Amino acid sequence: MNFRNKRIIASLILAILLPFESAAFAAGGKKGKKRTSIGKKGFGAKSPSLESIVAKFPNRIPDNAVECTCPCGSGGLYQDCCSPFHKKEKILGAPIDVLRTRFTAFVWRMPQHIIETTHPTCRDYIKDKEVWAKDLNRDGMFDSYEFVSLEAEPQIFDAEDENIGYIDFKVNLRANASNGPHLEGHEIVVRERSKFIRSGKPLSWSYAAGEVTSDVAGIEDVQLNS
Repeated sequence: MNFRNKRIIASLILAILLPFESAAFAAGGKKGKKRTSIGKKGFGAKSPSLESIVAKFPNRIPDNAVECTCPCGSGGLYQDCCSPFHKKEKILGAPIDVLRTRFTAFVWRMPQHIIETTHPTCRDYIKDKEVWAKDLNRDGMFDSYEFVSLEAEPQIFDAEDENIGYIDFKVNLRANASNGPHLEGHEIVVRERSKFIRSGKPLSWSYAAGEVTSDVAGIEDVQLNS
């Protein structure tokens, strides 16, 4: 398969799996200007909180979530694993905490955690949280896929900066019925090398960047979000 065909197939996969990266990929890696919203309530009107905005969105959180095995793959119960981070009862003290809690947030459709654990230097970062939340709700929560598993390699740290860390991991996704009968049940593996940065007061880790590839035959060497 020639490089041009690989790029075309990669862009199709990216458009399905990574909506916030697809525009940058199609434009050769350049993101468009970040959008801002103009309030309709006039000057001085109080903006709605992020929590109140996402409360109106659908989610996939089970009614008995605290009793469920955590989706992140740790093997523990959600109430002892990712829940304390989602409730902000614990600080994200390591890159692996960010990876696992974000994975669970995608599985159960919790966009607020995705927003709050994204570093300002990340290409996905949008200053207007209301716009960002609505973007995620519309086409950024992988609604066409079921999350099968997360497999992460040991976290490593930058040799010159202890506040930068990396994790190589892969996510198995399975197409659900919304993709149509010809794709339903089809599984795809997405690999990523994620970069994390520790910053703020108190110090906490957040997601900063990622190099994404896929196991789809013929495009294994193509970086999908380059």
